[in-house]
Amino acid sequence: MTRTTLKRQLGLAVAIAVTAVPSASARPIDDFPRNDAAPQVRVLQESGFDWADAGAGAAFAATMIGLGGALAVKSRHRWVATS
Repeated sequence: MTRTTLKRQLGLAVAIAVTAVPSASARPIDDFPRNDAAPQVRVLQESGFDWADAGAGAAFAATMIGLGGALAVKSRHRWVATS
């Protein structure tokens, strides 16, 4: 695989990943309801450790390690002996 093909495939993968990520739900500041009273926050149950966040972080880390390893293997130079 040539370097140009690798760059194209990597660019395509990044473009797909960017479009697949859900966009933020932004709205104008005038659309927010006005409430002058301070909100009250109640903690119902504190579990301490969130397994969903840990799983998402582990999946991200594994993906980055895999991509880094794949790029390291693909970018190895093959030295040709010249006589």
